[in-house]
Amino acid sequence: MQKEKLDLILSITSASLFVLLLTISIFFLFRIYLKRKNTLLLDKQKMAVQFEQTLLQSKLEIQEQTFADISREIHDNIGQVLSLARINLNTLNTPLDNGKLGLVDELMEKAITDLRNLSHSLDADFIRKKGWLEPTQKLLRDLEKSGKYTTQLSVAENPPPLGNDRPIILFRMIQEIINNIIKHASANSIMLEVSQQADRLQIRIKDNGKGFNKEKVTAGAGLRNLENRSRMIAADLQLNSEPEKGTEITISVKLEPNE
Repeated sequence: MQKEKLDLILSITSASLFVLLLTISIFFLFRIYLKRKNTLLLDKQKMAVQFEQTLLQSKLEIQEQTFADISREIHDNIGQVLSLARINLNTLNTPLDNGKLGLVDELMEKAITDLRNLSHSLDADFIRKKGWLEPTQKLLRDLEKSGKYTTQLSVAENPPPLGNDRPIILFRMIQEIINNIIKHASANSIMLEVSQQADRLQIRIKDNGKGFNKEKVTAGAGLRNLENRSRMIAADLQLNSEPEKGTEITISVKLEPNE
């Protein structure tokens, strides 16, 4: 009888140990499965982000190449044709109305200047050479000259150069924001403020336009382009707007240690 009890106890103990070991094994196998699953998901997400970044980089390269081609076309052909036309106009011997001749000469000079400025704003090499701030200043001056806008530029100190390609992307973002103000904001005043805080460069662009309710407006292609470009230059993008109180967009660029 004692032997049977002992055998029963041993059997129960062995079974309990087997169930315990089986449970522990299943638990560790499940943990390994979850770990591998999470690793695969993270790898998939990284691949998706890398693919999106590569696709965006390719689109930007194609866009910049197109801009470069247009810039050369403006400089080499249209600008030269207008310059030759202006020279010939000023060397005419036929008696003309001096007032009208002077007006035509002024208009052609303005067209040549505008085309030169447009060529520079499209030329990535010009932006690499001059940085993003000088083309931005030109953009604001051109808005002032139109007579439709007053602009204000505030730069706390000399901004860092941001390397080779990031100035181009940053300037394209500023162009996009200002173009959106011109198209949609019904504003007549634009303020651009540049400051540096610790390891970040901040560009704040504010208008006095009609604004909008962010909760009721879905992100359009322009805002998506800004968000994609901000990721490419390690920047945060913040948008604040209220109806009848204008819109404010802040680009916060993380600086590299050598900048």
